[in-house]
Amino acid sequence: MKILMVTSPIVDLTEPFAGGTEAFVVRLSNGLAARGHNVDVLCRKADETNRFNTLAIEESALRMCDAITSETEGQKQYQAAQYGLIDTRGYDAVHYHSYYHAIYDYGFLHRRSSVITLHSPVSPRLALTHQLNRARGNDVYVAVSARLNQQWSRVLGEGLHTISNGIEPDEYKLDADFVPPSTSYLLTSGRICPEKNTLAAIHLAKEAGLPLFIAGPVSDAQYFETIIKPELSDSVCHVGHLSQVQLKRYLKGATALLCTSSWIEPFGLSTLEALACDTPVIGFDTAIVPELRCEPLSQVIRNDAPKDIHSALARATLVKPGDCQKFAGRFNFTQTLEKYEQLYARLH
Repeated sequence: MKILMVTSPIVDLTEPFAGGTEAFVVRLSNGLAARGHNVDVLCRKADETNRFNTLAIEESALRMCDAITSETEGQKQYQAAQYGLIDTRGYDAVHYHSYYHAIYDYGFLHRRSSVITLHSPVSPRLALTHQLNRARGNDVYVAVSARLNQQWSRVLGEGLHTISNGIEPDEYKLDADFVPPSTSYLLTSGRICPEKNTLAAIHLAKEAGLPLFIAGPVSDAQYFETIIKPELSDSVCHVGHLSQVQLKRYLKGATALLCTSSWIEPFGLSTLEALACDTPVIGFDTAIVPELRCEPLSQVIRNDAPKDIHSALARATLVKPGDCQKFAGRFNFTQTLEKYEQLYARLH
C-alpha cells in the first residue's frame, strides 16, 4: 500500500521527540515501511535514518498576519490550506495524527474516508473539530486506549476503534556493556509542565529519600523557573531532553519510574517503555491507563497520600527480573501494525 501519515506542517519528528505522539508516528511509519508499504509523512522534518519519506510544506514567502491573526498562526493556516490542495488520490490510505483543527478542515477537500487516531483527551476545541468532521464525513476513528475511547465516545458516539500503542521488545534488551548503578534512584520523564505534575514526582522522591532524575523538555518555562528550579539540588536533577537511547539507559538503572500526570493520560508510552526496560512503575490513577496496570509491576497510588510511596517501593523490590519485560511484551508493536493494516484495507 501507499500510505500518507498526516501530523501537521509544523511538527518535528526528530529526536529527542517532543512527546509520545511523535514517537508513535515515527515507530508506526517505520514499521509499516519495513513491512513493504510506501509511507509518506506530512511534517516539518524528520531524522534521515527513517524508512519513510518526508512530505514538507514550506511557509509562504508573503506575510500571513493581519489585524486579528499572528504571523505564526497565519503561516499555519497557509500550510494547512496547501495540504488541502495536495492530490491524495495516489494513496491507498490517509492516516491523521494531528491536533491542529485546520488540517481536518482542509483535509475535507480531499473527499475521502481516512483513519484518524486520537492521541489526546477531549478538549472543547478538538471536540468541535471532530464532531463536525464526523458529521460530514465517513472517517474511521481510533483511540489509543479503552479509557480514551470512552471519553471520546461520549462526544462522537459509538463505533470508535481501540488500538493500543506498543513497543518493539528487542529495542529494550539490556546492552551487553550495561552496568547497573551502585546507588538507587527514581526517574520521571516527560514534558515539564503543570499537567505532567513534575512537582509531585519531586515530593514523592523526597518522601522516599531517594535521588530523582527528571528527564524531559521544559514546555512551560514559567512553571520550570518558579516551581521546579527552586527544588533542584544534588538529589533532584534535571538531566535534560534525552534521546531514546539515553532515556533507555536511565530507565534501565532506575529503581522505579514515577508517573504523576494530573491530566488523564491517553495511553502513557513512558509507562510501557519503563516496563520494557524491566523497570517497575509507580504513579497516579490519571497517569497509568488500566491496560498497563499489573501489581506490583505497575502500581497506582493515591495522589493525596505521598507516604504510600514507601509501601509501593517495598512491593517493587519483590519484582523478579524479567517480569516487567514479559508484561510489556503483551504490547508488541507487531500487533499494532497488523490492526492498522486491517483498517487501511477497509478504506477501499
